[in-house]
Amino acid sequence: MFRISVICPLIAVGVALGLRAPTAQAQLVEVNEHRFEITPFAGYQWGGSLEADLSGFPAGDLELPGSFAWGGILSFRTSPASAVELTYLRQDTDINFDRATGGETKVDEFAVNYIQAGGIWEFGQNQLRPFISGALGIGIFDPKNENLGSDTRFSWTVGTGAKYMFKSGRVGVRADLRLWVTPFPSGDYATWCDFYGCFVAEGTEWVTQGTGSGGIVFAF
Repeated sequence: MFRISVICPLIAVGVALGLRAPTAQAQLVEVNEHRFEITPFAGYQWGGSLEADLSGFPAGDLELPGSFAWGGILSFRTSPASAVELTYLRQDTDINFDRATGGETKVDEFAVNYIQAGGIWEFGQNQLRPFISGALGIGIFDPKNENLGSDTRFSWTVGTGAKYMFKSGRVGVRADLRLWVTPFPSGDYATWCDFYGCFVAEGTEWVTQGTGSGGIVFAF
């Protein structure tokens, strides 16, 4: 299950956002008081399907039903409007086989873990701050049945949301809407020949999940 060798484009939007250097000493002074933020969060995660090509079985898709998800974000502010972030998210769900001819069967219990590093860019310096985010990292797809085997793959995320910090600047609330993308092989192969010889390449299928979450921000 989920055995992959992937060559895919790397995106650096989140890292670029988070690593944006302050342009003046005054900016450093503004963020020195509360340089770190920890945000535990919880929400709902949905989506995630992969076309199944199983020998001896009818055609269909492997699907992850939507369910509760939780995690945490560790932020290091690089300016009043940007921060580098390390994000962990976990979703416990099932993996189902949805037949193309109709009918769905539970295959196993399943866990999805994302560990990603990236950044955030906030708009405005008011208590309410909309933002965009992006990150690169790994997705760990882990069935309960050890015989099926866990699979770790490159993944990335882009997102948006808003943060509201209370007047003390030490506590706030944060809402995120994220899209997680993980490339998997499609199982389809293309062959072509040129002056240098003939080549075979496997296609790519994109497994995407969405998460809506809310959390409490602790700044220190």
